[in-house]
Amino acid sequence: MKLSEKIYYCRKKSGQSQEALAEKLGVSRQAISKWETGESEPEISKLKLLAEIFSVSVDWLLSDEDPAEAAKPQSADIPHTSAAPEWLENLPGHLGRIVRRFGWLAGIVVALYGLGITAVGFLARFTFNRMFADVLVLEGSELLSRQPFYILSGFMFILGLVVIAAGLILALVLKKKFK
Repeated sequence: MKLSEKIYYCRKKSGQSQEALAEKLGVSRQAISKWETGESEPEISKLKLLAEIFSVSVDWLLSDEDPAEAAKPQSADIPHTSAAPEWLENLPGHLGRIVRRFGWLAGIVVALYGLGITAVGFLARFTFNRMFADVLVLEGSELLSRQPFYILSGFMFILGLVVIAAGLILALVLKKKFK
């Protein structure tokens, strides 16, 4: 487990928000976010404070070991519940990172990716139609509909619409979960 994953894991286990942890460490919420996504790493003095707050050793934070019994918060006044549902904690790869980083706005980011895919599909189909306008008049649309590029552009357009819908649904679900 990487340092960024351990910081995220320990923060969630202790039930703290990024803002609360940032306040304890004297850094910005954005700094905590960057540490958790692996964009940057905390200074040595902050590592020491993190270890104290999470009741773990600095050695454990810097090692590649998975969470062990020593990584669990020891303090009785720290709640052990997480605000996020378990399925949200287990989202894989890129989607998991953007959900942890942006919350419900991750759905909007996914929808924007879908908009880009739709735009590329539309532009490709439009360009293909313009390039072969003469063929359409002479041969008819049957010839055009069998072209792989034409089929691929239609697939991209439809895929983009599906990704937009999925992103908007994800945004709605996440917004309701965190209210």
